[in-house]
Amino acid sequence: MKTKIDRRGFLKLSAATAGIAIVGGGVGYALLRDPDPLVDFYASTEKVLCARFGQSRAKRLIQDIRLECEALAPDAPAIGGEDDIFTEWLTYGVYYLAVYRVLASQDQSVEQVGRIIYETYEVMADRPQWLIDLVGGLKYGQGYVERLMAAAAASQERRYPDDWVCTFVDGDGAAFDYGLDVTECGICKFYHAQGAEGLAPYMCLSDYVVSRAFGRGLVRYKTIAEGAEVCDFRYKRGRETFVYPLRNGWPPQFMQV
Repeated sequence: MKTKIDRRGFLKLSAATAGIAIVGGGVGYALLRDPDPLVDFYASTEKVLCARFGQSRAKRLIQDIRLECEALAPDAPAIGGEDDIFTEWLTYGVYYLAVYRVLASQDQSVEQVGRIIYETYEVMADRPQWLIDLVGGLKYGQGYVERLMAAAAASQERRYPDDWVCTFVDGDGAAFDYGLDVTECGICKFYHAQGAEGLAPYMCLSDYVVSRAFGRGLVRYKTIAEGAEVCDFRYKRGRETFVYPLRNGWPPQFMQV
């Protein structure tokens, strides 16, 4: 039987796993201002929606997204709580599923919602460079790499069926610093259970924005969300981010079919 978490537990875990990152990794910047760790997501999404639909409609949509996110929280599977680095990723999956469901009810296609997700991450990344550098150094330093390595090793035990399963890849310092081969994606599993598989590829776009903002130098050619058997993350600090399907710019190739 799957273990579920309630709204309070969901937000507690979100806050614990978000740490101090600004974009992709969460909202520690916003945690200084508001007890809800998703506050920066709501504010950034509202800014994107306001540009499309106007301020009044955007505010109503954000209210609906909040309610939908609360309704979805009990359906989020427990995958180890704050001890699991991947809980943070699942938090964002829940939030953007709420965004998708609300906007789909407003006749927005999955492609349109995908672009809204992408632009929301860009808004969250629009911070002073000194703050980006500070947070990036704290979040993605050696401690993070060691946690990721430990999480990858633990994932092989498959203690939680809805969790990620991956292998840490040691870099040589030349081609890449370190990598991650993901063979099971928790967001893909969650979206499949929720009947929202089509949204998964758009969540992968956030990795492009996060890598570019923090100079992580991600190169990735394949994702499970787009039908591959593995997501092949390779990081090298300082190089240009190159993430399929964004290698040819916007819109991604899978939106041009």
